[in-house]
Amino acid sequence: MDLKIDVDGRRLPMRDNAITLGNLGDGYHEIRIYREVKRNNGRFGRAKDELLFNQRVYLRRGHHLDVTVNRFGKVFTDERRIDYKEDWYREEDDRYNDRPFDNRDYRDNRDQRDTRFENGFSKAMTQRDFDQVKQTLQKEWFENSRLTSAKFIIENNFFTTQQVKELMQLFSFDDKKLDIAKTAYRKTVDKNNYYLCMEMLTFSSNKEELARFIRESR
Repeated sequence: MDLKIDVDGRRLPMRDNAITLGNLGDGYHEIRIYREVKRNNGRFGRAKDELLFNQRVYLRRGHHLDVTVNRFGKVFTDERRIDYKEDWYREEDDRYNDRPFDNRDYRDNRDQRDTRFENGFSKAMTQRDFDQVKQTLQKEWFENSRLTSAKFIIENNFFTTQQVKELMQLFSFDDKKLDIAKTAYRKTVDKNNYYLCMEMLTFSSNKEELARFIRESR
């Protein structure tokens, strides 16, 4: 299976159907993956690019994001925190960036490490990262697109109730605020305070629905 990839509108060369990019900034990136499908037409064969993957992915600072295409053409994404002390990372860093491992890289990255888990308990997104998320979402012109992006971010992070309230503030319509509140509940670290999210809703029917959702989710 011959693959082709576009990242942020640029077609990038692949070797053996693999590519590693080490210079992408954190934030959203447009990724399209195609496979070349050969079609027979008489004596001559034609090749056509079939779109396998077309999605905006969010690249978090201090993380790897792997996009894998299996032999059946199914695409999977997987995120992993970068640990600069691992031998695997040092070998990959030397191979693709052609520079030796420098312990300063790890020291500079300590404040950006993944703090979602500590001693078995989930931790909320740091305020610095959360501010960047809000800035990114505010750049979305359409609320439907903003909602899709917000849900993707919620699925991959943990939040405080206050942070969820601030996410809800990014939306004008009550139904979308309610959708955010429901989506973020299981990814919130202080669920005892979650009733405060009802303050962000305008209609009493939506407040009652959120209260019922919280009771049933416990």
